Amino acid sequence: MGGAVTRALWRMQLGCAFAWSVPLYWLIVFPQARRELRGWERRAHQIPDPVLRKHALRKLGSEGMTAEGAAAFAILATARFCRHVVRACVAFEVIYDYVDALAEEPVADVLGHNRLLYDALAAAVTPGTPIEHWHAPHSPSDDGDYLRALVQTCRQALALLPAHESVCSTLRQLARRAGEAQSLHHAACDLAGEQALAGWAAAQQPPGRPLRWWELAAASGSPLVFFALLAAATHRRTGPATAAAIEQAYFPSIAALSWLLESLVDQAEDMVTAGHSYIAHYGSPHDAARRLTTIAEHAAADARRLPQAARHTLLLAGMAGMYLSDPGAEHVGAREAAEGVRNAIGGPLVPLLWTLRARRRLRRDCHRVSAAWRRRSVRCGGRRRWPSRRLPRRGGPRR
Repeated sequence: MGGAVTRALWRMQLGCAFAWSVPLYWLIVFPQARRELRGWERRAHQIPDPVLRKHALRKLGSEGMTAEGAAAFAILATARFCRHVVRACVAFEVIYDYVDALAEEPVADVLGHNRLLYDALAAAVTPGTPIEHWHAPHSPSDDGDYLRALVQTCRQALALLPAHESVCSTLRQLARRAGEAQSLHHAACDLAGEQALAGWAAAQQPPGRPLRWWELAAASGSPLVFFALLAAATHRRTGPATAAAIEQAYFPSIAALSWLLESLVDQAEDMVTAGHSYIAHYGSPHDAARRLTTIAEHAAADARRLPQAARHTLLLAGMAGMYLSDPGAEHVGAREAAEGVRNAIGGPLVPLLWTLRARRRLRRDCHRVSAAWRRRSVRCGGRRRWPSRRLPRRGGPRR
């Protein structure tokens, strides 16, 4: 009887949180996130170096939904500081994606190059860090101070949050861990690089719930806990103990699930590009499905341990829905794992999944219309206009 009452109360909490959070996101958070992204796109178009400009614009185009998902953590924030959380989350995610693109450039010292680049993550949450070495082998002027502007925006937004001093220490530690995880991940192109990543990741194992090394590497590289901490910093009562509790709830299960799902839907692309894939380390699709289902169950349980448990559960469902709405989730090797994660999270995942699929279709349609508009603009000599629909004159030509 007690269990039934507890489940009923939990469903009621989820329903209330859903009814409150969804309008908040679509009416307030999402429009601001889109404004921020449009601003960064305008800034990216001004990057002098064509290679860096291409990287920045490509990531903004392909990872826009990821930044929108990062902004969703503002539903955890107080109303007064909601806009600052959106700005910080979007800027941090754009930094993450941009640096990720730069880390894929062919260089002699891959690991050293990546470590320099990923220092930008720690700098984004640490005022006063010098920036001259982030772009190696490029100079800061090559991107028109694009990365500098992103870091400064994130710092400024973070500094406006009332409890930012309580979370900054944790954010810096997480940034260093994420930077090392991503640096080793990009350098794992041979056996020696993969062994280095495996050895480092195994040392990140927290007490309880042992994970395989690639699951720990995925958890270490995920930025989700950053966004949760930024939102927590809007509450004046947040202290170091609260920041530690959020980190322990998100790492490793929630963080691991996010990066493993991304690897799951990207596995076909990774096979073509020969990139390092976390999901490829599983012995079979069935083994991957079993492990991802277990991790999803632990993630759901961890979200329920936090204050604002229903909203954290909605964010977990939204994160899973963002990846499972990707066409890659329909790949034959991903279907069993996708189904297992859907069943493990349950609850609000289904309506969010429908919404995100519709969002992806709308995004694709907008891209097709935009591409057609650009092609028409080229044919019209740069003037963006559709063909005129003039009616023939009556009465013959003028004399």
